[in-house]
Amino acid sequence: MRFVWPLFVLLASSTGLLAQSRYEIVGETLVFNMTIEESGHKFTQQLERYDVNLLSDYLFEHPEIKILKLTGPGGFMPAAREMASKIIEFDLNTVAYGECESACTTIFLAGNKRSLETGATLGFHRQWVDKEQEKLYYNAMKETKGWKNEFDYIAWIYNVLADNIVKDIEFMERRGVSMDFILKALSIASYDMWEPSREDLLEAGVLTE
Repeated sequence: MRFVWPLFVLLASSTGLLAQSRYEIVGETLVFNMTIEESGHKFTQQLERYDVNLLSDYLFEHPEIKILKLTGPGGFMPAAREMASKIIEFDLNTVAYGECESACTTIFLAGNKRSLETGATLGFHRQWVDKEQEKLYYNAMKETKGWKNEFDYIAWIYNVLADNIVKDIEFMERRGVSMDFILKALSIASYDMWEPSREDLLEAGVLTE
């Protein structure tokens, strides 16, 4: 019988690892790690469209949530913008841990009070376009949109991206971020990443504390 207890501990530990969730409530904090798989959804290790509904469900079902703690490499930018609106609507504070990059920073900036855990970083760059996803979208929508060829699509997507950049500038400015910082962040190529120092983030108004 002396081996039963260690075996039980091992099984319990393994079960705990398997039960790790993309979202976890800890007191008044909702922890969101986009690198963890969500059961029943396609796993890409980044932000996805379904995260909008998951966040909304948690906020409606758990009014005690006051803080969103998040990390991840970014992902689907339209989802980030919708999640940011939810965070503002529910007046949440945000805390970043680990590496919060790209679309993750959009969600982070929606927080009323914004802070970084020790060792955490924020990464900024321009929005990027996934050519494979755009090819699928073009083929699926070309008849509906009336695109005669890829050049028609280029003209359309150019306007969409330009409009998004303007919206990003307006959003960051409304969140109290300095224009110098905004222009620097949006000057970084989509295939590169800028990780400002904590001092720069505080000075620019990205961090509030």
